[in-house]
Amino acid sequence: MRLKTQLAIQAHIEGLPPRAWSRKDFQELLAEKRDDWNAPQYLTPGRLITFLLDNDFARRIDIKSKDYGAKSRYITGDLSLLSFACSFYKRSYISHVTALHVHGLVPEGTVYVNHEQTPKKTTSRLSQTGIDRAFKNQPRRSSYEFRTETHTFIFLNGKNTGDAGVVEITGPSGQPLRCTSLERTLIDCVVRPQYVGGISTLANAIPTVISRISTQELVSLLAQTKYVYPYHQSVGFLLQRAGMSSTQLEPLRRLPRRFKFYLDYGMKRSLYDSEWQIYYPAELK
Repeated sequence: MRLKTQLAIQAHIEGLPPRAWSRKDFQELLAEKRDDWNAPQYLTPGRLITFLLDNDFARRIDIKSKDYGAKSRYITGDLSLLSFACSFYKRSYISHVTALHVHGLVPEGTVYVNHEQTPKKTTSRLSQTGIDRAFKNQPRRSSYEFRTETHTFIFLNGKNTGDAGVVEITGPSGQPLRCTSLERTLIDCVVRPQYVGGISTLANAIPTVISRISTQELVSLLAQTKYVYPYHQSVGFLLQRAGMSSTQLEPLRRLPRRFKFYLDYGMKRSLYDSEWQIYYPAELK
């Protein structure tokens, strides 16, 4: 490959923002830029990747799963860990305990990435017996887990919400990032406490951000996400426990409380809060 072509490829790649590429991405790039680069026909996507790797213009990162094989991406520039994690599914976003980290509430740990399901019709009807049965045992966890030598990634195929509460923010490394808002993160962690390290992690983090939480936004997001279970009772209990004022809690208090609910799954010792009609772990007393 001629030096002029090599320099044109280098200049193009180095002029782009940090990015994670698939082989298909490089195939599309080569088809688009072949004439501009004056690249020979023998330059295939595979040879382009080899050229970039051999000259340290890109590096390959593999994430591996014991059950689902491996996934690969080619990284150009100084791409952040969380941006890399979001490169495997279109319109995916950072969620759950990783979103708590992005919002400054907990240290970095396992990386949770959510990509929503297609819309589905649901006809579930609530009953106290059904609620009791559902929360008696431990919840299922995603087995779609991948690892590198230093990090763990868990990909969630979450409920379709139309990206309710998903925002574009600047991540911890200073790069653009799709992540759940603080209010949406609170809802997600209440719905799936197993993806936050247990409900105690969330309960202990909330008092530090009371002033940043909008209960009006929480009510709006609860309506948009359309969960069958009355998660507003869980949210209201946690916010009141964290010290939120009665005035601020009023939008949540106005929502109906027709059933007794549970803050967590499989609780061995629980107490009952009559105001929010919720059972909660005894250690949160």
